[in-house]
Amino acid sequence: MHSSLDAHYTNEISHEALRHLDDLYLEPRLLEGYGEDVAAFVCRQKAFVEAHPPIAIYRVATEGSQTRDGGTIQQVSSSLTFTLDNGWKVRAAQKGDEVVYADGSTARIITGAGKNNSDIALVGSRLSNGDEIINTLQKRFMIIVREGVPMAEDFLPALKLAEVHRLRSNAMKKDIH
Repeated sequence: MHSSLDAHYTNEISHEALRHLDDLYLEPRLLEGYGEDVAAFVCRQKAFVEAHPPIAIYRVATEGSQTRDGGTIQQVSSSLTFTLDNGWKVRAAQKGDEVVYADGSTARIITGAGKNNSDIALVGSRLSNGDEIINTLQKRFMIIVREGVPMAEDFLPALKLAEVHRLRSNAMKKDIH
C-alpha cells in the first residue's frame, strides 16, 4: 500500500507553529471587489482567533495510520481523500473502521471527532481493544483546539478504565471464537 519511507505525523506541534496556525494570508487588496460582507467576515474571524488562540491540534487519521500497539488502518469507509506530498492518495478513517495487526487480529475505531465532524478518526482516537491511533500519513488536515472554546461532548470522549477492560475482554473473546 505505502512504503516505509512515507512520513507519519503526530499531534505534536511547537508553540511557534501553534502561534502561526491562524496567519491570514489575505492581503487587503485581495478583498477589494468582494464587498463589505466579506471584509466584515474576515474582521470577525480575526477577532475570534485573537480572542481564542490555538492550544492544540488533532490530525485526521488515514489509511496507513498506525497504533501504539502495532496496528495499521488498512481500509476505511470514508470518501474524504487527501493527496500526500509524494502524490499518493489516502482516505480519512472514521469511527467504526477496522485496524489490522501483524498477527491478523483486528480492532474497531470507537472514538473520533464527533457527530458534527462526521465521526472522523483522529490521531488520539481509541480502539475497541484499548489501543490508540498514534500517527497519520497526512499533515495538513487537522482540528484546532482553541483556548476558551469547549470541544463537543462526543469529541474523543475519555474511556473509563472499566470500559477499556470490558472492550479488551470482548476483543479477546472474539479472537478466541
